Amino acid sequence: MLISKRRSKQQTKILEAILGLCLVMTSGCGSGSAAPEQSASAADASAVSVDGSADYNSFRNTKVQVVQDAPLYVKEDGSYVQRGMFRADALLDISDEEDGQFLKVSGSDFYADGATVKTSDRWFRNQTHLVPYPSVLSTADSYTIQDAKGREVAAVEGRAAEYAVYVQPSADDPRYGILYQNGVYFIPRDEVAGVKDDAVAGSDAPQADAMPVMMYHFFYDASKGETRKDGNDTEVQEFEDQLNHLSKGGYTTLTMREIDEFMDGRARIPAKSVAITMDDNDPSVHAYAYPLLKRYQANAVIFVICGWSPAEMPYDMWEMREDGIELQSHGFLMHQGGCSGEGHGGRLLCVDHDTGVQDTKESMDYVDGGFAYAYPFGDVNDNAKQIVKDAGIKLAFTTREGWIHPDDDHYELPRVRVSGGESIETYMNSITE
Repeated sequence: MLISKRRSKQQTKILEAILGLCLVMTSGCGSGSAAPEQSASAADASAVSVDGSADYNSFRNTKVQVVQDAPLYVKEDGSYVQRGMFRADALLDISDEEDGQFLKVSGSDFYADGATVKTSDRWFRNQTHLVPYPSVLSTADSYTIQDAKGREVAAVEGRAAEYAVYVQPSADDPRYGILYQNGVYFIPRDEVAGVKDDAVAGSDAPQADAMPVMMYHFFYDASKGETRKDGNDTEVQEFEDQLNHLSKGGYTTLTMREIDEFMDGRARIPAKSVAITMDDNDPSVHAYAYPLLKRYQANAVIFVICGWSPAEMPYDMWEMREDGIELQSHGFLMHQGGCSGEGHGGRLLCVDHDTGVQDTKESMDYVDGGFAYAYPFGDVNDNAKQIVKDAGIKLAFTTREGWIHPDDDHYELPRVRVSGGESIETYMNSITE
């Protein structure tokens, strides 16, 4: 189910009231979050008025949702010609190109009819950090474009095209990853007519064959009189200093999807790649880490203890995800003791298989289709590994120290612990292998 539907009716009404006020105030509700408020403000607006006219310019530079299967157009000899269909509920990033009711889809040569879409309440930015392969694929005359989860978002008919290859097909996922709407989408291998070597822009960029996955837990603000309880607490200024050094040092913060494709040998990542993960989803993440991640436009992953979270996912979590912070699983009700003789005695070590699989699947559903997992307490054994694998997890992380490599066991991956109070030199040394 869509996370946006998890908000309670009361939360939705409060949000709509705030956003309505933002629309009246042309300056928005604050410079730090103007774009998200603008994108979310028109969720209840109709694309077309009763008399059939519409303010199509209001869709430009926004994310829209296709109301139902709708024509996909391309521009040929100055005219708009239908060459397929956008699928119902597909999300389209609209560029600022102005041409009446025809809306240019960013990062493509496709157009949508403004009368067939509505403004979405989503505002996440499509992006990719992958290094493209020096190859180009040619599609069949008709082909489909799918998202990472395999959902068809567009069907193109009678118009072959060429795309740079960003993700190679595999036995488990026989699709090519291409750049569409400034992010990686997929074309099934049997809809590709051929692939040729070609010098694609950026394909000669330096690449990494291993990378560090940084592990955080809690955050605090010393200026407010808050103090560090132990090494799991990172002071907010320390965190900003770390993000600043990553930014100035030319480091790229990868998404978990990109890490999964890299670990499967299907994609190439920049030489200076790093991942930021935060266990537990403590309130301090939203209060202190989230504003800084947003400011530095850094990606991060929260491993959520789902059973400790409200039954309906709170808006704070949904908001963070829209701004590039992924939500993945830290178990549902497994973050507790119960086993003896191994690690911290985490329950997943000895729980029966079916119970563990059910718990893991519930946690994946809570984060709206997760596929990565952080073992509670970092505890792992063969029982725990088999449980998460059978539940559909693709990457599972421990608290063991080290970098990840594609030939590692994908169900026992190490991370680099960030200890509160460590110097910036220590931090930077930990991301230099």
